[in-house]
Amino acid sequence: MKRIGLILTAPILLILSCTTVPQPVDSTIPAAPVSQAEAPKPPEPAQNIPQTEPPYEEVTNTPPEEAVFDPGTISEEKFATTKADVQTLIADLNRIIRARNYNAWRTYLADSYFKEISSSAFLDERTEDLYKRDQTVASNLGRDPKRVQKKILRTPKDYFDNVVVPSRSNDRMDDIDFVSENRVKAYTLDSRGNRLVLYDLELIDDKWKIIN
Repeated sequence: MKRIGLILTAPILLILSCTTVPQPVDSTIPAAPVSQAEAPKPPEPAQNIPQTEPPYEEVTNTPPEEAVFDPGTISEEKFATTKADVQTLIADLNRIIRARNYNAWRTYLADSYFKEISSSAFLDERTEDLYKRDQTVASNLGRDPKRVQKKILRTPKDYFDNVVVPSRSNDRMDDIDFVSENRVKAYTLDSRGNRLVLYDLELIDDKWKIIN
């Protein structure tokens, strides 16, 4: 019986001798750093994120549409008075043009129109028109149009002397149209009853001025 007890005890001792005994932790060895990914993140403060408006609430700066002028708003009294004033003005212009009074004619022009007829582009175009007209006149009179001398227009006065004086000294006004509250077009009727524009006038500082 004693022998059996020894035999059973030996394996137990052998197992215990092979068991690993845990080693004490050395406090001098630094602990492994904890990665930032593993560290708990503090809660982020709430941000004021601007809210975008839905498409149907977007505001666009659309320029206001210009009101369309209605000639029917002009009273008969104003029409008749204006027509009489324009007839008087054109009669005065005829006398001034016949007298070849450039300085007086100049006072009837709006500043914008005087600037236009002073430009080289305008004067060059009128020079060519005048040259073609003179050639046509020469041809109708049986003369050689190639022998016509071109008149060069360099100033507004050249335009007045060579274009306005020969063609605008006997204008007759037959009708007017209101283009806006303070702007009218004056017409004359040709032999076929067609309306031809004489002047485009605008009321500036209570005076009718030629603007075209």
